[in-house]
Amino acid sequence: MTTHAAARTRSPRTAPVRRLLRPRVSLGFELVAVAAWIALVAPAVTGRSHGADGTGRTPGTGAPHHHMSTAQAVHGAAGSGGLGMWALMSVAMMLPAAVPALAHVGTNSLRRRRQRAMATFAAVYLAVWIGYGALLLGSAPLWARLPDDVVLACALALAAAWQLTVHKRRALRDCHRSSPLPPTGWRAVAGAGRFGLRQGGACLRSCWALMLVMAVASGRSGSGSGSGMLAWMAVLTGIVMTERLARKPRRPTRLAAAVLAAAALAVVLTAAGRRWY
Repeated sequence: MTTHAAARTRSPRTAPVRRLLRPRVSLGFELVAVAAWIALVAPAVTGRSHGADGTGRTPGTGAPHHHMSTAQAVHGAAGSGGLGMWALMSVAMMLPAAVPALAHVGTNSLRRRRQRAMATFAAVYLAVWIGYGALLLGSAPLWARLPDDVVLACALALAAAWQLTVHKRRALRDCHRSSPLPPTGWRAVAGAGRFGLRQGGACLRSCWALMLVMAVASGRSGSGSGSGMLAWMAVLTGIVMTERLARKPRRPTRLAAAVLAAAALAVVLTAAGRRWY
């Protein structure tokens, strides 16, 4: 290859392509998040394909087809199924936000123990979110007695307000901080665990209100369909990822606050329209 050709290959225009083709230490965990999304999408797709006559019966047999939607599974408060579904949602929604931190752990660990260090980080990071999910699922009966639209509108308004607080900005800043990792021994395992706890805590402080919206939306009777549930997940995951990956997160944070406030207003107006008519 000539010098001119080599310079052309290394030109800034090809940098995004080179980054895309470069081996990624976090690829395995990214695929785990994709698998979690597939596991959540599949029931919604198959649920629409069964019982298409709208009777809830399997066509040609007359037998009722029992299918638990994503929302029904998540709303199994304090049950193992509900917590298991929340864990799956946490992997799908929050693990992608931890990819930069996972890459930091992988690139700063010895090759022979790289996967173990990343797995330790991911386990502790997700344990923080699963613990928060257990708290939300346990408290679900408290808001289940209130009108669905009121609870969802309040959760959206709270999330919008939290987006604009200094505590949100500090938590988001902490999400971007790395930590030195010991190279070997139990100190390395403990270091990866501490970093996972630190990142999980910062992410929880940043996104707890967004995931509260997710928990409330999952229990709404109006969000019982798989497609509605996935729509909420997609919007909230988009907000989380945009804030996490943006170089200047303040602007997307404010934009997310406006989106959440508009959604709260839309829920209120829709509920008022239903009552009026």
